[in-house]
Formats: sequence, C-alpha cells, structure tokens
Amino acid sequence: MKINKIRIVNYKLFQNVIIEMNDSINIFVGENDSGKTTILEALSMVLTGKISGSSIASRLNLDWFNAVVRTKFKQLIEVGKTPELPSIEIEVYFCVPNEDEVIIKKFRGTNNSLHEDVEGVKLEIVFDTQYSAVYRQLLSDKKIKDIPIEYYRVNFRSFANPEYYVQTTAKKVACIDTTKKDYGPILSRFVAVSINEYLLEDDITELRHAYRANRYEFTENQAVKTLNSKLQERHSFDWRSISLNLRETRIDEWKADMSISLDGIPLENLGFGAQNMFKTEVFLLQNSDVDILVIEEPENNLSYANMSILVSKLSESSEKQLFISTHSSFVANKLGLQHLHLVANNSITPFKALKKDTYDYFLKLPGYNTLRILLANHVILVEGPADELIIQRAYIDNYGKQPIEDGIDVVTVDSLAFQRYCELASLICKHLTVVTDNDGNVNTVINRYKKYGDLVTLCVEQNNCLNTLEPSVLNVNMDNFEGFRSIIYLGKDIGTRDAKSILNFMIGNKTEWSMRVFTNEKNITYPQYILKAIGITNKSTDDNSEDSGDE
Repeated sequence: MKINKIRIVNYKLFQNVIIEMNDSINIFVGENDSGKTTILEALSMVLTGKISGSSIASRLNLDWFNAVVRTKFKQLIEVGKTPELPSIEIEVYFCVPNEDEVIIKKFRGTNNSLHEDVEGVKLEIVFDTQYSAVYRQLLSDKKIKDIPIEYYRVNFRSFANPEYYVQTTAKKVACIDTTKKDYGPILSRFVAVSINEYLLEDDITELRHAYRANRYEFTENQAVKTLNSKLQERHSFDWRSISLNLRETRIDEWKADMSISLDGIPLENLGFGAQNMFKTEVFLLQNSDVDILVIEEPENNLSYANMSILVSKLSESSEKQLFISTHSSFVANKLGLQHLHLVANNSITPFKALKKDTYDYFLKLPGYNTLRILLANHVILVEGPADELIIQRAYIDNYGKQPIEDGIDVVTVDSLAFQRYCELASLICKHLTVVTDNDGNVNTVINRYKKYGDLVTLCVEQNNCLNTLEPSVLNVNMDNFEGFRSIIYLGKDIGTRDAKSILNFMIGNKTEWSMRVFTNEKNITYPQYILKAIGITNKSTDDNSEDSGDE
C-alpha cells in the first residue's frame, strides 16, 4: 500500500492543499516554519490516529486551525454574525495493487472531498452536532469568542464507509523524529525483542528471581534499617510507624531498568548524533515490514560521514515509501532532487514541475547549491568569488556583520545558469537578487531578466564601458587611487603602477585583489549596483556609474 496524494484542509499553515506524492521517496524542503513538519504531522495523524505519541482527541488544540480561518471566524462572531463552524480535514488517497482485495474492499469508495472512487482514509475534526442547542445558547449569550473546540469530535473514516480504520493503517506506518530525545519506546522494544529472541524461558525466570533477590538485599541493607529506625523514633501518622521501602513492581519490571551501552558507554551518555544514528538504525530494523516510513530531519546532529551512512541505509528501503523533511542539501542530493517537494508560501510544489531542461540541469549539477537557494531568507546570486567577497565586505562595512547573519546567502553561480536559478525560485515565488556584469551592453542584460518581474532584483553596472566588476570598482575609487592601490597591490614597484596597470592586475588576479579588500582594515568605495544588492539605494559617492551610454 502506497500513498498517491494527501489533501489538507484548515490544518495549521494549510488552508486547502493537495500534495501529489512520489511512489518511493518524498523529501519536503523549505525554510523554518514553512510547513514541512505540518505535512508529516498530518500524514501521521490520519494514518495512526496519534500526534506526538498521544491520541488526537486528547491533544486537540485551537492552534491546529488555520490562522486565517480562525481569525475570520472570530471577526464574524465579534460583529454579531453566525459564521459556519470551521473543520479540519486530512485525506490520504492510496495506490493499492489490484490483487490486494482486502484493502480495496475495506478502503475503496467515494467518501472523499474529491468524489473519486479510490482507496483512502480520512480524518475529520468537526463540531459535534449533539451540542448544537448549547452552541446556539452560548451564541445568544455572546459567550462565544473563538472556535468552541470543547464541542468538537474526531472522526476517522475510510473512503468506503464510516468504519474506524486506524488500527489497520497504523500497522503499516512507522514515524521517527530525530529532533527529539524520545528513545524510550524504540529502545524498550529493542530490549524486549532481544530478550525474547536470545533467552530461554528458564533464563528469563532466573533473571526475574535475581532481580527480586537484589531488591530484597537492598531493603535488608543495614543503612536502610538504620534509616527506618530513625524515622520510627521521630515520626508517626495516626500512631502508625513510618518506614521507607522499594515499591512493589511488576514481575518484568527489570526489563525497564535495563540500559543499552555502546563499547561500554551508556547510550544516554553518548553524543546526540551517535544516539540518533543508533535510534534510527534500530528503528529501521524494527520496522522492516511496514509500508510507509515518516522521518523528521534524519540529518539532525550527524557528522558528514554518519549522514552518508544514514542516507545509504534510507536508500536501501526501496520497498517502502519514504516521507522525509530536511534542511540538508546533502540528504536531498543523495536521495535524489527528483523526489523534492518545495514547501513555501503555504503551498507545496514538486521539483519536477520545473521546465525539463532546467530540471535536468539541476539533476546533473555537482555540489549542493540547490537547497541554499530554497532555504535562505534571501539570496544574492553572483558570478564569481571576487563578486562574493566584495559584496560580503560591502555588507560588513555598512551593517557591521556578514549577510548570512541576516539570513542572506551570497551564492556564486556560473552566470550562464542565473536564469536556471530564477526559474527554480519562480516555482515557490522566492525573491532573488542577481548581481552580474553588463558585458558591454546593459540593455541586453536588463531585457534578459524582464520576464521575472519583481521576483528578481537585477543589480548591474549601468555604464557600458565598465563591463565587469574590476573596472567598475576601480572607477569609483579613482578619487582615492593611491589608497585603493595600496590595499590591492603589494609589489615593491607600487609607485610606478598607474590605473591601467592596476586594472590589468585586478583582471588577472580576481580572487587575490578581492581577498585583499575583504581582509584589509581600510575601506574602499563600492559601485552603486553593489550597494543596491545589499539594500542601499542612495548614492554615497558622486560617480558616473549610473550613466548608461555607449561611452
């Protein structure tokens, strides 16, 4: 059994979305608070009937309702209207092999919002109509200020009929959240399975006896007797003596007291990364027979090497359908960019929605810049290391910190690929700043990016004679040429170097001169298009770089 798609209505960030799933791997990527976890939560809730290990009904929360829907309801109540009570709906549409007649019979029908005759299951959090009279009275008394969640109920249905289905589907799903230190259930099961697999019943009986004998020996210890003797001398309750003892336990309580060690070190004393690796490995071992694996941020606290091992293990789960949220470009690239779902602006877009040539470009692209574009608060694309260093230093000079400290990622990209990244950003309406050379014809460059409208802020030197970064930077520093020259040129013949000579040096040593600017204590002047890229629109110097002729 695999999931074909999921529909989420009014749950947290999502007012109404349908997510088409891949048959094998589904990787959800996006910025923090974009909704990745919400998708995995919704999936787990509808299939297992639980959230964070507890029943949905016991954890029902007003904050689960979409903020827009909730605010609208409150506003209408405030002005004396009687709005429709909102509900939360999560539907999962299955893809079931034809030979699985039991599943088809149990789950196939049209009891879904899309009225499709397919297999599936549905979770509804809806107002319980048995409280209609109470609700009307509360409205009349003006005592309703928010969604009356205390009068809501949780329904689980299949598409075939209103049967309760969760016990059936829960057996086919396994969920793990590596962001939490909740090892109890996984490790307890590992201990229990190991004991039952490797010990005979006589061995288990002997351990039960040994455990109780140790407890008895503890209570008979002279220190415990002394403690109780002192208590009885000084304290009593209703003339009854008081003593301290170990509480009575279940016959197999000793299993709960057992701990796991790696090379003699208790698991809880190892680093979080090692704990996560072990937890995930045991989790995959224990759930080898499930159809669906849901994993939250598998890379959490893992080194590059351990992350490689984990990704390899996940890749081996070819029979299962994986649902993963991640911030890791490495995880996304290794498991396959074709499996990505881009989560942004309360919507989900498949990576494969890109134009085919752009899609193929990113699949073949070495390195991991793809997710940097998607995950940063804002992205500045530049042509090379020199541009990146100059922009970084300009930002530091003007704001006293690096761009990344404000969530701005400066990414070096081959200029021929700029438009590929613009198309990628367009999928999720992500704003980009593009810093590029004019190559002697600024109008051609401007026309190239017009189709992206406000989505792309183009920063380009307006003077066609200043065709690349080097002549542009030199031009705005001519009023202090000697000072500028002393920063970027360290040769003994510096006194004989004129502007043309310095320009030739800069063009021939792009990384060297820009690194000297970046590390020097003294500041230089920056071209206006560089200042525009970092958010400064007022000219700080009276240069002619904004003139756009063919001079």
